[in-house]
Amino acid sequence: MTTPIRLPSNLPFPVTIAKLCVSTGDSVKKDQRLFVYKYWELQDVITAPNEEASKKKRRVDLIGTFDSPIEGQIVALNVSLGDEFVNDNDVIAEVCQPCSHDVTYGALCVVCGKAVDEDDQDMPHNGFSNSKLTMAHNNTNIKVSERQAASIEKTAQKQLRELKKLVLVVDLDQTVIHCGVDPTIKEWANDPSNPNYDALKNVKSFSLDEDPILPPFYMGPRPPARKCQYYVKLRPGLQEFFEKVAPRFELHIYTMATRAYALEIAKIIDPTGELFGDRILSRDENGSLTHKSLERLFPMDQSMVVIIDDRGDVWSWCPNLIKVVPYDFFVGVGDINSNFLPRQQNSMLHMGRRHRKKAEEEELLTDIMDTEKKLQEKIDQEVKKQEEKFNKITEEHQPERPISKEDLAKKLEHNASLEVQQQNRPLAELQKHMHNQKLLIDDDDELPHLSDILLKVHTAYYEKLAAGDEAPDIKTLMPAMKAKVLKGCYFVFSGLIPLGTNVRQADIALWTSMFGAVTSGDVNEHTTHIVTKTPGTFKARLAKAYNPNIKVVHPDWIFECLVKWERVNEQAYELITEQEVTQEELEEFKGKLEQKRLAEKAISEREKQATSDEVTLLAGNDIWLDNDDDEMDEFLNENDDDDENEDNGDEEDEDKGEERKAEDVTSTNVPQYSREASLETESMDRKRSLSSEDDNSNKRQHPATETADDVPSQDRDTEDDDDLEAELLLELEG
Repeated sequence: MTTPIRLPSNLPFPVTIAKLCVSTGDSVKKDQRLFVYKYWELQDVITAPNEEASKKKRRVDLIGTFDSPIEGQIVALNVSLGDEFVNDNDVIAEVCQPCSHDVTYGALCVVCGKAVDEDDQDMPHNGFSNSKLTMAHNNTNIKVSERQAASIEKTAQKQLRELKKLVLVVDLDQTVIHCGVDPTIKEWANDPSNPNYDALKNVKSFSLDEDPILPPFYMGPRPPARKCQYYVKLRPGLQEFFEKVAPRFELHIYTMATRAYALEIAKIIDPTGELFGDRILSRDENGSLTHKSLERLFPMDQSMVVIIDDRGDVWSWCPNLIKVVPYDFFVGVGDINSNFLPRQQNSMLHMGRRHRKKAEEEELLTDIMDTEKKLQEKIDQEVKKQEEKFNKITEEHQPERPISKEDLAKKLEHNASLEVQQQNRPLAELQKHMHNQKLLIDDDDELPHLSDILLKVHTAYYEKLAAGDEAPDIKTLMPAMKAKVLKGCYFVFSGLIPLGTNVRQADIALWTSMFGAVTSGDVNEHTTHIVTKTPGTFKARLAKAYNPNIKVVHPDWIFECLVKWERVNEQAYELITEQEVTQEELEEFKGKLEQKRLAEKAISEREKQATSDEVTLLAGNDIWLDNDDDEMDEFLNENDDDDENEDNGDEEDEDKGEERKAEDVTSTNVPQYSREASLETESMDRKRSLSSEDDNSNKRQHPATETADDVPSQDRDTEDDDDLEAELLLELEG
């Protein structure tokens, strides 16, 4: 196989070939020298030992070498002495490799058996790098090159299209099942008199050995593995869900639980193995303890892949994701494998929909949040205690390969969470507040809607494929479908997102933004909905007084829209505000809103002016340099009195706090253009210093050497102008 060789992009271009070390037809080893090149750079002129670098520079000629990135025979050498290259576009040589090492197992090529450097970053071939990728679900020792990965995926996609299927990546915990280790579950399931007995009839169970975490250099007897009993509740309608989607989707499991746990769950939800087979990826093979990535399974092309998961943050809200409402059957337990994931905000929104009486629901949700908080505090205490033990032992015996603090903390937290749940029995604690009423209610209806959505996506994909020449892409298809649902909706959340949280980065804001909605921390002229559980909040009352057309709705309305992918009628979810704001409060709000509008208008005008100055500067027009320094200072330091006025006041109300944060964020945008102008100008100066000629060829003869003293006076004047320009740009940055 012939592989083209190009110069790496990080070379100090332009470079000139000074010496050839090989010829066409020669056999070369990896890292064998091919040629020597010359290049030059500008260095500061320093005349005294303690003198600071002056603004004058001189040209210094240097040399470098280029070695073969691969082994093989040179079939073409496209360079000659004196050739100059100004970028990495040209193919400088072609090498015929005896083996491309496209597939390796444990650092050995599976074709030729030679050892392959795991860190080998071979030159790209036809747009592909030979750096090794892991694609297998259950074996991280098998690695393939990008070229081989693309070939594998192309074949797989062809087979999928022949079967008219897409790929569905399925998360486990709180997506299709809910799992707990609270011993109370077993006791209730065996007690017909318990009010939760009927809800636990279909709960499955299994046990796993939880290995103890031992410190480095532990020489004592190994403690026995601790048996842990898991109780699993399938999400209602799971079997029907798989029956509907399996004919149209190839199913994969992707979980942040251990492989042993994933295999046990797979036995429960897919006892015959027909649905998932061996397509199971756990955190043991993932490569990351905190995030998931489609590139782990499909490194080259994710255009036919759909994800269902209750967590959007672990996927970085990628466009392939369908986020589902978390399945929270064992209330107060949460996701037992979430210790390895980023910690979620403790808000009522992450619990999703609940079909209970209002007073009962509010009381229960408060109890659940308090229980989760207490459990987390106990887990943190246990983790801290264990970390102190480990740190003491590690200080006395430093291991050769110490485990990272983050990994250790995650593993300790996971073990501690299981122990704390078993010992503190959160379900029993919550049941005390329910008396003889049911705590566990199995009324979730997510999966029927989810299956309908998946079938719509499947239909849209294959209709588009049949209609056009280009294959559709899920990364663009699904966002386009979702963006129509809440288009034109401007949300303000009241009493739902904890104070101090960046509203626009809250999970619910990111989730709804995928469906076309815009979230703000404050009521404004664009607001269409106030989302709250309690219509008596100041934001809700203010919004209704300011604009009677603004709808005050319960969060269930949003979840209903997100679950069904359609804008549900708000009427059944609208709340009545209990008390209007005073006329004085309304007028004060309108005044601040007008101040904010004027401030934003002023900022917009300054941004336009800054952009105009940037364009003029980058176009090479130096007329603006003739302006007085006072005028430039006046432009840069113009005060925004409106912004400052809006920051006055000491209200601790959530609405006021969010408004001030939004203004602070907006006001930081002004100097950004100045920084960009500085960077662009620096880049232009660099380019001007490299060459005064405008030559379009990538390969050219080396220009005549000249020193700084040979520069004409006109060029020195230009340098002085550049110095003045740099000083002004420093003021811009300031």
